[in-house]
Amino acid sequence: MSDSYGNVDQTDPGLLRRIKDRGNKAAWSEFDVLYRPMLLRFARSRGLPSEDAEDIVQHCMASVCAHIEQFSYDPTRGRFKSWLRTMVNNRCRDLLRIHRHCTVILTEADQLPAADPSPDEAFDKIWLDEHVNHCLRIIRQEVDEATFAAFERYVLRDQPVEQVCRELALMPDQLYKIKWRLTKRLREALRELLGDDSDWAT
Repeated sequence: MSDSYGNVDQTDPGLLRRIKDRGNKAAWSEFDVLYRPMLLRFARSRGLPSEDAEDIVQHCMASVCAHIEQFSYDPTRGRFKSWLRTMVNNRCRDLLRIHRHCTVILTEADQLPAADPSPDEAFDKIWLDEHVNHCLRIIRQEVDEATFAAFERYVLRDQPVEQVCRELALMPDQLYKIKWRLTKRLREALRELLGDDSDWAT
């Protein structure tokens, strides 16, 4: 992606408040759509097989459900992102340790790829990717297909201006305006989802 969105550290306190009501199916559905793929990607990035990754996701989602009522949104005392990252990372580490001590699968466990980048770095990247992808899905529903196609090719795929303009019958100034407008909208969507954090919302 051409533009940088900085360090996304916060989670929409509105969503966290809404899922405190376990009967709010719409809020939990939104939470599940956003965070389940994120947790699964992280678990798989640590080298765990699909079955273990799914177990970790279920464990984390169940833990959120069990403890979200006690979670108080206060950036000065710890953020939801940090709590979730610690929980999923600890669970992954426990399972990897179990694998390494099981003689039946010792060889397979030894071949699990090392965490490079570090688990925290991997989580941060996946966190940002999934939040951006979620916002892009929202934006895709707000604009016409041709406009999003131009944005996707030029900004997300880094295709040359000349190629995009030629294939989509656009003038360069039109493409630049699309990039500016949808990039601005993407930042707004991220801010709406994650909160107004001056560390990334630039």
